[in-house]
Amino acid sequence: MSRKKSKSFLFQNLVGKSITFSIAEQTVIDGLKPLIGGEWEGKIKSGCTVKRIARNAVVTSIKHKLAKIQGNYCIYCGLHEKHCGRLEREHIAPKGKTSYPEFMFEPQNLALACHHCNVDLKGEYDTISNKFKSYSKCKFNIVHPYFDPIEKHIVFAVKNGKALLKAAPYSRKGKNHIKLFELDSVPKTDKRTGLLLVESLKIESKYDKMLDKALNNKFVRR
Repeated sequence: MSRKKSKSFLFQNLVGKSITFSIAEQTVIDGLKPLIGGEWEGKIKSGCTVKRIARNAVVTSIKHKLAKIQGNYCIYCGLHEKHCGRLEREHIAPKGKTSYPEFMFEPQNLALACHHCNVDLKGEYDTISNKFKSYSKCKFNIVHPYFDPIEKHIVFAVKNGKALLKAAPYSRKGKNHIKLFELDSVPKTDKRTGLLLVESLKIESKYDKMLDKALNNKFVRR
């Protein structure tokens, strides 16, 4: 996949990046354990000394921290929030009672995604194919933004003016990822293509203005 950044969409890797918690934030998270589901939404267990206002502060802080390392692009479809809608905090491995509540506050399980990718398409889809106690050792069936260089699984190209995506050869993760988030659908292909076109026109316009200015400059006699 091309690593050339677009102002309109950006399929990015977060490999080597992750948010960190302050000592105070980690104390709140530890105070919520064992995580059994519902803590993210503010359900405080009986006997827990953590106040809901403190939990709310941590969850709010998470979004700001993620925005700094991820920008305003959906981690799944790559579109800027101006084109896909407000971004939401997303758990790559679902956090529900029947899934993986223990990974609820795992930094590498947190990202920002648009509502369409996060809720309409992914929902409670089980992204883990082989679970281990340590999150980093778990095996995932989609391209994991913190663990998988995306260009090894998804190929991006512009052909006949269209911004196209396909799975890299032999990448099951790439195929699953594209299918789950409908990255090769006509609507998303058309949106990416349109955004690339608009961006290229802006660049051409910029250089046209620079050229006109240069041509209109008067020669100075010395």
